[in-house]
Formats: sequence, structure tokens, C-alpha cells
Amino acid sequence: MKEERQGKDGKINFSMLVNISTPGAIFLSALAPAVFGVFLSIEPWVSISIPMVIVVILIPCLFNASINLINDYFDYIQGNDTHDNIFGEVDSPLAFNQVKNPKPVLWIGLLCLVLGGILGIYVVHEAGYTPLIIGVIGAISVLTYSGGKFSVSYLPIGEIVAGFVMGGLITLGVYTSLTGSIDWTVLIKSIPMMLIVSQFMLVNNTCDIERDTQVGRRTLSIVLGRERCHIVAAIFTYLWIFSMLFSSIVWYRFGCPILVAMIIILRKRFATIYKGPRLSSTKIQDVWNMVVAATAVAICYPLSVLIHILIIKLLSVQ
Repeated sequence: MKEERQGKDGKINFSMLVNISTPGAIFLSALAPAVFGVFLSIEPWVSISIPMVIVVILIPCLFNASINLINDYFDYIQGNDTHDNIFGEVDSPLAFNQVKNPKPVLWIGLLCLVLGGILGIYVVHEAGYTPLIIGVIGAISVLTYSGGKFSVSYLPIGEIVAGFVMGGLITLGVYTSLTGSIDWTVLIKSIPMMLIVSQFMLVNNTCDIERDTQVGRRTLSIVLGRERCHIVAAIFTYLWIFSMLFSSIVWYRFGCPILVAMIIILRKRFATIYKGPRLSSTKIQDVWNMVVAATAVAICYPLSVLIHILIIKLLSVQ
């Protein structure tokens, strides 16, 4: 059952802006990969600047907020999200509150993008041009993800691009900025983070198949169909569990018990990711199941890496 519309004046307020920026998505798709990159940067035992750590964490968070704000703006003005085809304020605050002038959302989204770029100048000044290349790729992804019917979000590569950029390039960019060197194994270690971002997008888009089809989108969920998406979701689930354990066993064995405990405790929750119906009417519950699983990975996997690195450091001192 849809909740009654609360917004009566059709105006944007601070609470609405926070909801549109989607703090949960920022945590999973920006903050967690960035913190993971910080933890990996501790391993070479280089001198790490605290101001630089703060900056490289802020940049992806600003970029991610920008994506969310701009994407919601275009979905609303293009008629993709209407008060009749959403299932609550969390689905689309603009459509839910029937905002008359959504332009501030676009301007704030662009402001977040500009602020991220300005902070990027500081990173380039301190760490050189390698992080710039990674940052430019990320910025292009932000600009091309939304904004029209030829944007990445309308194509069957959107889920994969989002996972690679947010789960992989963010971690690599943070690592490169803090250590001054590029290590391609960081991308291998980031595969679990990439897959949970891609799967989050897949779950969300599978719930929205009917709505996205009406507006001409060709997401991976639409191309595959709901039944095949169930199979892909199951494959994704086992892949990120396997890749997480593989990385832990090969590089961070002292943190492995944390991951094993997490998998055992949440095994039933993980199963709901690919067993859920993923219909428009079950979107809130399906997305929530994915959020719980993704949050567990986003916290426990980087934590297991940090614990291993600290134990190695303590053993080397003794």
C-alpha cells in the first residue's frame, strides 16, 4: 500500500535533499570503497597525510551524491518517476512530494561535482597526475550516467560500469593518492566491493523493470528478463563471497575468521538476495535485504584487511 503524500507545498526542503542524495548508497558505493582504499594504503607503511585521507574520502562521497541528485532530477523531469508509479517517498522524494521546481536538486548535484573537482586539484598537487586520470574517469562516469536517454543508466552496461567505477576505481584512486604508486592488484582485491555495487543496481533495476521499460530504458535487468536476473543474482552472490574469501586467504589470512563468521551468521540473509521476487510491489523489502548484506560486506571485508595488516605490523615489531 502506498503511503499518503506528506509534501503539501511542493517545495524542496533539507530533509528531502538528504533523502535524494541517498546516504545509504553513498556509504555502500563511495565511503566504504574509499575507506577500503585507506586501509590498503597502510600496508606499504608509507607516511600518510591525514588531510589527504579526509580529502580522498570526501571526493567520492561528493561525486556519489552528485550522481544520486542529478539522476533523480532527470528521472523526475523526464516523467520516469511519477506519484502514481512509485511506492513511497524513499523511492523518489521529488515525485512523492510533487515538487514544482526541482531545479535546485540539479544545481546542488552539479555543485557537489564541482566541489569534488576542486578537492581533486589538491590531490593532484600533492600526489601527481596519476590520481587525476582515475578521477577524470570517475567524473565522466558521473556526467554520463544520467542526463538523457543515451545515458549509461539507460544501457545494459550501467550495472557493470557503476560497480567498476564505485567499487574498484574509487579504491584504486584512494590507494594511489595516498601511496604515490599504482598497484593493479588493488582492483583484484576490490572485486567483492565491485560486485556488491553491481548487484545492488541489479536488484533495484529488476524491481523497476516495468517502469524502466515504459520510458525506453534498456537496463541489464530488462535485457535479461526477471527470471534470468534471478540466476545472475545468485551467480553474483556466490562470486563476491568467493572473491572475498580468496582475497582474504591469499593476502589477508589473519582477517579470514571475521569473514567466515559473517557468512555463517548472515547466510540466510544472503540467500534472500537472489531468492526474493524482486517485483515493483516488493522493492522496499528486496532492496533492504540487499542493503543488509552489502553493509555487512562493506564493513567486515575492509575490517578483516585492517586487522590482518595490524597483526602483521605487531608481529614484525616483536
